[in-house]
Amino acid sequence: MGEDKRESIVAAALELFQTKGYHSTKVSDIVKAAGIAQGTFYLYFKSKEDLFRKAAEECMDEIAGALDQEPTGSADLDGPTVMYGMIKASLTVYYHNRKILHIISRHGEDSPELSEVCRNYYARLAQLIIRTFKHYNIFPHYTEEQLEIVAYAKIGMVEKAAYHCFIEQQYGLEQVELVTQVLVEMKGCGPETEGGKE
Repeated sequence: MGEDKRESIVAAALELFQTKGYHSTKVSDIVKAAGIAQGTFYLYFKSKEDLFRKAAEECMDEIAGALDQEPTGSADLDGPTVMYGMIKASLTVYYHNRKILHIISRHGEDSPELSEVCRNYYARLAQLIIRTFKHYNIFPHYTEEQLEIVAYAKIGMVEKAAYHCFIEQQYGLEQVELVTQVLVEMKGCGPETEGGKE
């Protein structure tokens, strides 16, 4: 029962943040939209900022969790196949969290409530991607610094593509496959030598 109420508060808040704007939305707007008393809101969240941060963290944790699988496949698996799995998993989570993606993209690191959350999230994602690169011997001649640059480039590419496709173009879940394929096949964006290795 409590979890349902919390979810309804979060859903109402995200809808308002997306349509009205984060800074223009008040707690009173959220409780009205959720159909609850103002005091009930404070049983779950300290403030609007606390709600925003927790909702963003949950979304980010879900994306990171989708990638946080210890690589178990053969180290001979080619680069494009590995990237395909990672990108598709990320895009699927982004699709299911379109509202929070929209809000993070609009307010993201400029928001005091999210700046540290975003930095930690991107650092965590980058480390997971680097771990996968190393396991599958993708970019074997790259230094740690170069691997980090590639990891952040991949994160930016996938996140921007997700925003464009799922928010601006309103693609459906069935088009995740198409978006994944395009991102994996982009020239200059992945290991293209024989066997997917550098």
